[in-house]
Amino acid sequence: MWCNTQVTFSPGPASARSESELEVNPLHPNNLVGASKRFTDPRTYAFTMACYSSFDAGETWTEAAPLVLLGDPDPNLAWSGVSDPALAWDDVGNCYLAALPFPGPNSRFQTLGIAVYRSGDGGRTWSAPNFIHRSTGDDKQWATSDRAPASRFRGHVYLAWDDGSQLAFARTTDRGVSWRGVGNQPAGSPLAFDSFAPSISVLPDGTVAIFWIARNTIKGVFSTDGGDSFSAPAVVADGLTTLSVLPSPGGFPELPGGTFRVLTLPTSAAGTGRRLVVAWSDYREGAARIYYRSSADGGATWAGPVSGQPLLPSSLTGGDHHDFHPQLASTPEGAVGCAFYDFGAKWVGGPKLIDVMLATSHDGGATFSELERVTNRAWDPTVDAPLSHGDPRTTFIGDYFGLGSGPGALYPFWTDTRTGVQEIFCGKRMRTGPWNGTQFRGTVAAGSTHRWFT
Repeated sequence: MWCNTQVTFSPGPASARSESELEVNPLHPNNLVGASKRFTDPRTYAFTMACYSSFDAGETWTEAAPLVLLGDPDPNLAWSGVSDPALAWDDVGNCYLAALPFPGPNSRFQTLGIAVYRSGDGGRTWSAPNFIHRSTGDDKQWATSDRAPASRFRGHVYLAWDDGSQLAFARTTDRGVSWRGVGNQPAGSPLAFDSFAPSISVLPDGTVAIFWIARNTIKGVFSTDGGDSFSAPAVVADGLTTLSVLPSPGGFPELPGGTFRVLTLPTSAAGTGRRLVVAWSDYREGAARIYYRSSADGGATWAGPVSGQPLLPSSLTGGDHHDFHPQLASTPEGAVGCAFYDFGAKWVGGPKLIDVMLATSHDGGATFSELERVTNRAWDPTVDAPLSHGDPRTTFIGDYFGLGSGPGALYPFWTDTRTGVQEIFCGKRMRTGPWNGTQFRGTVAAGSTHRWFT
């Protein structure tokens, strides 16, 4: 079974949490760092980010002090918050948080650029932001690092994001002292010009792979020299039916029976050897299903149909259920997990609720043979739901959620409303011998700052 640990304890509905990310310290696998949006006024879509750390593999959590926001003499350039958490670790135990600052109050739905915070104490405290790129077109950043012991680029941290439709790139090779783009270009140098929502993975040999979606196509670029140069964009999957085909009453697609916004965003992971996996939510079956492609040769060729194949048989995911927001991660042993939200009625005539599901591959992402329900209680996305951009027609549960990995372990990190407030929860499944052998422990002690749901 899975244990669900409550990570955040908000004072009330005004502090709703959503859109989370989690990464495991590769030097100390019991040290987990997470981040999410933390709202101050869900009705007007006012929020910033909060960070959380655990030093006992997710059993207990501590929230860090609020992140520093930069001021400016012009009130429309002073930061009112930061958004879109993306986390990565270097080779000496520094954790990096890539954040998207935005101004306020009159231009609160614009962005200002990319900022990077750094923690040297496992997520307990965070530095002032390093404002590495300034553009009002910046959005949808992602981060990863080279953790491979045999890679000559071990410890490099890589960022990718959208600057308008440009695929922007930055990296640090000196543990956050400086950031630059391709070659000696400045941070934010473009790699492509049709990008939306990039994802980065690093293979064990140090190859950097960046994937993004361009309308109904997923593309990729690859670097074998630590980001000094990249290949020309190549098609990874084509002929997708993205969730943009759904009705969009508030400007964002919404699933049947739901009011929360959804998007087709690609996610990727690198397994052992030269294995790569890319996944997304697709609507070609008349319902949202997770589709994927896998490569055994570092992205030179891809298995299966060019439009991708279902992650799981439809019989496993349910007739009128919808699967969305996939997140991929791989363990050091080579297992690849794909977590996703499953939205639908859990009993005949019941309300449509969300469960977190996890599909696992034991062959590096070629096939996914195991499916588990992570949540031990489905949650209601209508409870304490912020209004997306303040529009009452569309609510917000986040455009993604976290999935971290460590030795023998996968850690989904999601939004959940079982307490009546949007909070962040973490699940853990530890490997004990065979992969399907699992055990969990946990109690609620008097005065405890955490809670187990079993």
